Amino acid sequence: MVKAIIFDKDGTLIDFDSFWIAVSVNAINHILRYFGREDIPLSEILSAIGVGNGVSDIDGLLCKGTYEQIALAINDVLKKYGCHVSDDEIIRVAVEAYNRNADSGVVKATCENIKEVLSGLKEKGIKLAVVTTDNPEITHKCLEELGTLALFDKVYTDDEKTPVKPDPYCAFDFSEFTGAEKHEMVMVGDTMTDVHFARNAGIAVIGVGKTEEKRNRLCEHADAVMPDISHIFAYIGEEK
Repeated sequence: MVKAIIFDKDGTLIDFDSFWIAVSVNAINHILRYFGREDIPLSEILSAIGVGNGVSDIDGLLCKGTYEQIALAINDVLKKYGCHVSDDEIIRVAVEAYNRNADSGVVKATCENIKEVLSGLKEKGIKLAVVTTDNPEITHKCLEELGTLALFDKVYTDDEKTPVKPDPYCAFDFSEFTGAEKHEMVMVGDTMTDVHFARNAGIAVIGVGKTEEKRNRLCEHADAVMPDISHIFAYIGEEK
């Protein structure tokens, strides 16, 4: 019996590309303007963080990385073009750029009935959490726009204090908070970082893949794979 479910946010609850590609384009342009290097190709920086032809790679940094990792990848491209910035400065500027441009992304649920799905899980007494490498401000903004924030018992973010995925800390903390044992917990996510997080915590993992290609990449690693979270009741042995 499943007593606790941990959801990833981006790509699992909200459509990843609709939000993060637009935010990234504007954030990167902000960074280039800040350093006076608008001559550096935007497309090259997007490629460095795992975005090509308007589509993100589930194994790319934008999908699975932290703000610090994304910032350092951007800095590698800047250095290639002779723009030498310290790691501390690029991290500071990148985080500020992403926060300033958060409103440029479209918060779109991964399934039309997302509130009904999450409410249905709650009605069955299942405790719900979000574990994301996003920061607290953008995370709460997205969940509020979905109208789902109040449905989660815990929301774990990259607040510069909490260990981020794939470190299993959040799973252990949620287990203690809910009283759920490892075999009573499930992780639901769309990247290999989510899979590694679940494996490190010793809990089951259901992969989410909007496209067949993404599902195929997850299926050999996850315990199960589904197109979106509206299918979750069948996968956890519950009637909707």
